[in-house]
Amino acid sequence: MWFDIDIRSPLPIYDQIKRGVKEEILKEKLKEGDPLPSIREMASQIRVNPNTVARAYRELEMEGLIMARQGLGYIVVSDKDQVRDSVFESLFTELREPILRLKKSGISLERLLEVIEKIWKEMN
Repeated sequence: MWFDIDIRSPLPIYDQIKRGVKEEILKEKLKEGDPLPSIREMASQIRVNPNTVARAYRELEMEGLIMARQGLGYIVVSDKDQVRDSVFESLFTELREPILRLKKSGISLERLLEVIEKIWKEMN
């Protein structure tokens, strides 16, 4: 595949695989109708247990981003706009708890937005 797995990351490997596939769709390296590597092939490429890849593929399928086709393996069924929406929803869920903790600790919305803007600018 076109992405790397960081075994030292606190993010589970199956989540890293999911993010990698989503990023490839967003970059349009994978388009609607494109096949994904088989579970065994992907596991071999990134040197992980096939069950880990199977879990990532199952979750991507439950999100409606890929589909298993008899005899063909998994194919991409979403375009980048659908993936972008999925990523946004996922990140929104992940951000909810830290933002709630910041609010409870007395951080103002204005201060939070300043920090977000600073981080955003550092990325460019």
